[in-house]
Amino acid sequence: MTSAQRGVKLSGWLIVLFTAVMAAGQTRLGAPSYQDPGSPQWTAWAAPGAKAVGMMIVNLDNGDDETYYPSVDRAIRATRKQGIFVIGYTYTEYGARDPHIVRQKIDAVYRNYLVDGMFFDEAPTDCTASNPFLPTEFLYYEALTNYVHEKAGARITVINPGTYSPSDCWMGIANILMNWEDQGLATYKNDYVDYAWVHKYPPDRFWHIIYGMGADQVQTALELAKQRNAGWVYLTEETSNPYASPPKYWAAETAAVEQQAVQAPFASAWPDAFDAQGNRAPGRTSIRWDGASADNWQIFLDTDQNAKTGYDGGGISVGAEYMFANDGSTGRLWQYTGTGADWSWKEIAAHAALDPLDPGVQAASFDTASLGGTKALNFQIRALDADGHPIYDSYVLPVSLGNTGLVFDITNHLQ
Repeated sequence: MTSAQRGVKLSGWLIVLFTAVMAAGQTRLGAPSYQDPGSPQWTAWAAPGAKAVGMMIVNLDNGDDETYYPSVDRAIRATRKQGIFVIGYTYTEYGARDPHIVRQKIDAVYRNYLVDGMFFDEAPTDCTASNPFLPTEFLYYEALTNYVHEKAGARITVINPGTYSPSDCWMGIANILMNWEDQGLATYKNDYVDYAWVHKYPPDRFWHIIYGMGADQVQTALELAKQRNAGWVYLTEETSNPYASPPKYWAAETAAVEQQAVQAPFASAWPDAFDAQGNRAPGRTSIRWDGASADNWQIFLDTDQNAKTGYDGGGISVGAEYMFANDGSTGRLWQYTGTGADWSWKEIAAHAALDPLDPGVQAASFDTASLGGTKALNFQIRALDADGHPIYDSYVLPVSLGNTGLVFDITNHLQ
């Protein structure tokens, strides 16, 4: 974004704080809420609650208003009590703004309000380019994000180049990279470059915004963002001032997020165990998720971690050598016997089970040895309706099956 557009646009240890809260496998809405906290627009953005809206931005006069307002303070605190992150805003003029001034704006936000971090707008794409204040753009933004990390309380940092980047240079600095912010679903479909490196990180590290798009395109946009590994999304029909108010279809947008059928996947594995008499209990793999809105489930297991081998039909994003599926309330494990998209499976003995835990929480488990000795795999959960039609797929997630007991928890996965 250019500086003239600023008023209507988004313009190691740090990640632990953030990824422990974000539910992976679930798209969340990040709202560029560029109206005063407590205003009718702000209240409307926050109204759906944290199950749909995960983050909002407080932007007072493009981040330049350093005055303390009690009403703003109260509104920010009320929003955070809902479980929604609230982060401050400052622009950086693509690395040309004096970092002393940017630090002054950061100080004012943290002095005045209880926030969860900072949004750095107008960032360049190339982190290796030279900077007028430090040798490179990387060092310029690293110094600013480190300054946020020194603050008391939460320290989420977002960097916004607003478009895709050919390298993952920013990922070592910021919790979230806004790697798409543009007008129109057609542009998003045709012009976004889906670099392979993006898929090496959890979805909660990326934020995509599409403005100037219709209500009938919401589901398509959400699905496309999921395929492109963006865990944070914002969609609106507005164009001239897209961040001045929630979209007219805000209720439908938030409902689409709330109705996702696969949320918060969690996988674990444990080795064989022996009792005092030497009796062996086989090692097990367990996959747990929140899934209240589907009737049936399939979990595709890519044991060679190669999407080009095994079953790859039906729109899944892995090449599955095995599949867990429920038969009513009973779980069964199947091995793929076909080629490519052929639906050809044989059941194998694995003591498979599907157990309902808390309301809406499912847990699939089976003998790890039945997977042919693999030490790691990728998995993808598919939700189906009562007639067996797919209604939602999770992200592709990894799990190690080594002899280390609990080895992977997506809610604490670091890159």
